[in-house]
Order: sequence, then C-alpha cells, then structure tokens
Amino acid sequence: MLFFLALIFGVAPVYTESWESADIDRCSVIPPAFWCTNKEIMKSCGFTDVCKRHNDASYNQPINITVLIEALCPDCQRWITESLPTIFKKFNKFVNIEFIPYGNAKVVNGSIECQHGAEECSINRFESCVIDSMGTQDQYVPYIYCLENQLKSKVTFDKASAKCFRTLSVSDDIQRMIQSCLVSRLGEELQMKAAEATDNVWPDQHRFVPWIVINGVSVASAQTMMDRLPNLLCEWYIGDKPIPYCQGEEKKRRRAVSWKH
Repeated sequence: MLFFLALIFGVAPVYTESWESADIDRCSVIPPAFWCTNKEIMKSCGFTDVCKRHNDASYNQPINITVLIEALCPDCQRWITESLPTIFKKFNKFVNIEFIPYGNAKVVNGSIECQHGAEECSINRFESCVIDSMGTQDQYVPYIYCLENQLKSKVTFDKASAKCFRTLSVSDDIQRMIQSCLVSRLGEELQMKAAEATDNVWPDQHRFVPWIVINGVSVASAQTMMDRLPNLLCEWYIGDKPIPYCQGEEKKRRRAVSWKH
C-alpha cells in the first residue's frame, strides 16, 4: 500500500540538517514500499509522520478494491473467473469489492454506446441493477462471477442470467427488484453514475479494462499487479490479526526455503 502513500499524502522524505550526505542519498533511493516496514528507516528518513497517518487510517480497515469492467470484455471475464475467486474466498472479511460495469463505453448525445455493442450495454445495465438490488458483496460477487463465467462459455445472456438465479437461489423478491430496475429510470441512472465514476477515477484515467482502483486511488502502473493481488493484499493489510490465508502462504514459503537449504 505504500506504493500509493506518496501520491495520496503528497509526501517526500524529510531530512534534518544534521544528517550526513550519505544518509540523505541512502534515504532517497529507498522504494516507497519499504518506508513503513522498519522503524529505523521511518525514523532516520523522516517517514514517521506519513507512516503513522497511513497506519491510523488503515488499521483493521478493509481494503477497498474497485474494478472497472464491461460485460463482454474477454479480459474482464478472465480476471473475474480466474483471479477474483481467490480474493473473494480468502479475503472476504478484509476487502470491500466494488464492480463498476461500464468500462470503455462512451456517452454520446445523452446515450451510452458500448465497446462490444448494444448487447453489452444491456448486460452492463443488468449488472448495475444486480449490484444495486443485492446490495452486499456476499450476494452480488457470486452472481457476477456466475454470469460472466457463463458468458465466457458463450451461453446466451437470457440462459446465463436465469441459470445463475437458480444456481444461487436468488429470491423472487430480489429478481423482481432487478427486473424493475432494468426497465425503469433507475437502470439508466445507475449506468450514468457508472459512467461518471469511471470517467472520474483519480489520478490516472483508465486506459483499458479490467482496471483496478485501490482505496480510491487509480494508478496506471499498478495495473500490472492485477494477477498478484492476493500477495499484495497480504502485504498491504494491517490489523490486530493477520489474514489466515496470508499466514498459510508464509508457512509455505518458509517450508520451501527450508527444503532448498
């Protein structure tokens, strides 16, 4: 998470006049990811204040993961079906997962035009209604996963959406809410909000999808991390208790190192 600290807080190393030039040079080349990992680094290089601000704001708090997607994007479908399950199952209590189904669409003369055509616009709208009607990630994440997995397998939308309703035992009331949203002004409003949210990610605009935003921060260079998110979440989360998945992965690494030596 320290990758984002300098950007969020606008910080730079704070040097005292008494420091030797060698100390200054040494601090200047420390990667931001290391700033808060060691008390001596924090103290010697002037990172204490920003690290305290980060820790105070983040301690025992879930990490917010916003994913910009579009319904018929092959790369989105791959990430949702291959990478998302580990994050959802292993980090569920430690992350907030938000989907914004809009992607590379554009608003033209008040109407939305989607990269993969009118069908994608309809499914994006449907997914917005699913997310709004279900309300919690424990409900909408499995549904979006199920739907995108079906679409990835070239199942038609009507069959895919119905199958996922059955598979996940979505209540009749929720299904009615979704359908009402889909044919009402609410569905349009949700898509316009998705357009606004997508167009206003900060500070870097999205260039492709899927695109991740971590704790409200959109950084282009972070997109290469998408398939390594589990390891990064282990590094970023701070709290009273470590994440069980992370403990297990650390034990595996230690056993691997021990076996090699």
